[in-house]
Amino acid sequence: MTEPWLERWEQGRIGWHEPDGNANLKRYWPDLDNGSRVLVPFCGKARDLIWLANRGLDIVGVELSQIAVETFFTEHDLEYEARDEGDLVRYRSHAHPITIFCGDYFEFESKPFDALYDRGALVAVPADERPRYIEHTKMLLKEDAYRLIITLEYDQSEACGPPFAVMPDEIISYWSKLEIVSRHNDIDNCPPKFKAAGLTEVTETVWSSRL
Repeated sequence: MTEPWLERWEQGRIGWHEPDGNANLKRYWPDLDNGSRVLVPFCGKARDLIWLANRGLDIVGVELSQIAVETFFTEHDLEYEARDEGDLVRYRSHAHPITIFCGDYFEFESKPFDALYDRGALVAVPADERPRYIEHTKMLLKEDAYRLIITLEYDQSEACGPPFAVMPDEIISYWSKLEIVSRHNDIDNCPPKFKAAGLTEVTETVWSSRL
């Protein structure tokens, strides 16, 4: 999945990007202790990183595309320092508690995080790769880490990902204690290819763990 992902950023085919950030993040993210470390896999150039950092949290994103990472800092007029750290490059904002590691997510290592925000990662991973993604993510989280995960549900016989459909039974098989806090038809905010394929419904489901 590496080359297609990089090609999408090079060609500007990023229909999943939400310029104003994700509304469900703002609606359902809880108050966490100041300085809590939040992991955001496959973060792209999401405005959500700014929103989370402004809540006093220490945000660490991981993103494969250098274009996405550098565009994030440019669009938000953030000065940063970049330096090599093994197989990844660490981009650290000077003024905000935001760090983005550029490179392969599966090469990323860190002390355990207090929370996970996954809006664009799980749905970007093909079905046969998702168990590997889940296991690596679990290794990066504290056992009692808070999790907010946003998935999509749609008829994959009518359209194909990414973003892929991830059904509830699959989510529960990974994290049995997650609960659905919201479901709604988000077709109007989905990549244009879904409507072009004839879909009229793409359900955005918000999963949360209890604090």
